[in-house]
Amino acid sequence: AMLVVLGVVLGVVSAILGTASKQMIAASEHYERPSLSFLGFFLNIAVGPLVNMMAYALAPQVVIAPLSCVDVVVNALTAPKTLWWQGEILTKAHWFGVLCVTLGAVGTSLFVQVPEKEWSVYDIEEHLLRPASIVFVAVELAALVVVLVLMCRKMLGATARGLALGCTSGALMGNMFFAKAFLSIVEGSIDGSGAADGAWRRATPYLLGACAVLVPLR
Repeated sequence: AMLVVLGVVLGVVSAILGTASKQMIAASEHYERPSLSFLGFFLNIAVGPLVNMMAYALAPQVVIAPLSCVDVVVNALTAPKTLWWQGEILTKAHWFGVLCVTLGAVGTSLFVQVPEKEWSVYDIEEHLLRPASIVFVAVELAALVVVLVLMCRKMLGATARGLALGCTSGALMGNMFFAKAFLSIVEGSIDGSGAADGAWRRATPYLLGACAVLVPLR
């Protein structure tokens, strides 16, 4: 239980680091300090994903995944002060949205009941090759391609472009199964359990590791 609590704490820290990094990148142009941009990119590309992977290693995915919403909540609450020159204002609708997101994330993390399973590389391959998994990935990739094409052709206005980028980022960030599956194989290798038998002689762990690194970069 303590490991799950630690995983939740790390998930929240990861989300806060995500907010801080993005705000640093936004502030670097206003204050004309490139060092803020470099620090923001470092936190977003290296530190945040590493902390997030540690969280997924300690707690079930269904517990940690909703905590990514903390990024949105913290940004909504702090941006009017930290990015004051952008003129953002928290309206009643924003407060209501923050409340809904917070209750949903906290409720899911606290009350979900999911038994932990030791995934072998064969279990993972079977899961990823199910028709439902293949259809899900195909639809997600198709949506990503559509968004990229519309943006490249400048067919989206500023608001639509922001929504499209936000939805794309959220969809990609939701694919944390790659990190969880990769860490399951690593843990099996460390503790000598049967979950990692023959795993590193297959391509699956390396593909999962690459996706686990690339997805958080979104």
